[in-house]
Amino acid sequence: MEAASRRPGWVNRAGRLLVLVCCLLSAAAVPNSAAGSEAASPPEIEVFVREGCPHCAAAKLFLNNLQQERPGLRIVIRDVAQDPAARARLNELGSLTGTRVSGVPVFHIRGELLVGFAGEDTTGRQLRTLLDQPSPSRAEPDSIDTRWFGRLSVQDLGLPAFTLALGLLDGFNPCSMWVLLFMLSMLATLQDRWKMLLIAGTFI
Repeated sequence: MEAASRRPGWVNRAGRLLVLVCCLLSAAAVPNSAAGSEAASPPEIEVFVREGCPHCAAAKLFLNNLQQERPGLRIVIRDVAQDPAARARLNELGSLTGTRVSGVPVFHIRGELLVGFAGEDTTGRQLRTLLDQPSPSRAEPDSIDTRWFGRLSVQDLGLPAFTLALGLLDGFNPCSMWVLLFMLSMLATLQDRWKMLLIAGTFI
């Protein structure tokens, strides 16, 4: 009888500890997820330059003025001479857009590549025109990578099953799962039906 009376207290303490740890981990993960989504936001203008290039210097001056006119404008400048990743990125964009990159500066804006900078009245005007156009809508992903199930795609699962999988993965809350397990462990030790209904009702 004494061992049986101690068991519920042990279950309660362990359950509370698990719930607390899980909730803290879940809460700590929320800001990181938000920061990751902000960091993943692509720049509106991606510029490839080279140190010592006079046209690149003129382009930087124009972009500096443009940034002052539009403070919220996101501009990323990459030096292809100093950054191998920038060269690889430029080659990739050239292949994707079918553009022959013969020199720098090169502007990647609204899915297009503009090679060279002739001046504010020519290339600058083109850039402003592209900026004033609405951003192309992003297509919904047709596949996702999961930790436990690997890559899930529409082609493999079909649209209904893929949509269901997205909903389940997005709606899964580990903290709620631990709370449910804790509630079940408490209900297993109770003999009073009304107390069981009361505890189960608090979870619902």
